[in-house]
Amino acid sequence: MDKTILIIPENGLQFDWKAIAANPSAQHEPKIDINAYKAIYINRIAQARARGYEPVLVSLPIMDENRFFAFVTRGMTMQQRINVLAWLGGSTERLRNIQAMYNLALFRLAAVQCVHILDITSPMLANPRYQELLQLDGISLSKQGEELVNDVCSSSRFLAPYVVAPAASSLDAA
Repeated sequence: MDKTILIIPENGLQFDWKAIAANPSAQHEPKIDINAYKAIYINRIAQARARGYEPVLVSLPIMDENRFFAFVTRGMTMQQRINVLAWLGGSTERLRNIQAMYNLALFRLAAVQCVHILDITSPMLANPRYQELLQLDGISLSKQGEELVNDVCSSSRFLAPYVVAPAASSLDAA
């Protein structure tokens, strides 16, 4: 069976940053919440299987949360940046945690759906100069990052095998 790689460019870090800067005490939701994110993947997995392909997920890249913060707050006043930082709980680390939460959801989803996942996260984390793998926005892959992903895709070295998961109803827990 031919494999098809499924990558959803959306992630949990797509917020209305200007609205957050204007009202940091309000509840702000990402463009795609974690449940919608999983539902998109479940749909794409089903579509791939219906067309006779074996779907393969790809883990999320790591991020540089400080560069990402600088990118999403560019053009904002100092007070607006302080407001965004306050909404984040006083630290840009929350950005990395959100990214990690979506990434872990991918790994759990791969297990529940019995699909393979290409782990690009681990080789990025292993690189002491990982910032060079990212563009200035702190989350998009640079040319070197894309080369690393291509290397991973051409190698089964980082292809994490799926595990047999409990009943499909456990997907809600994923």
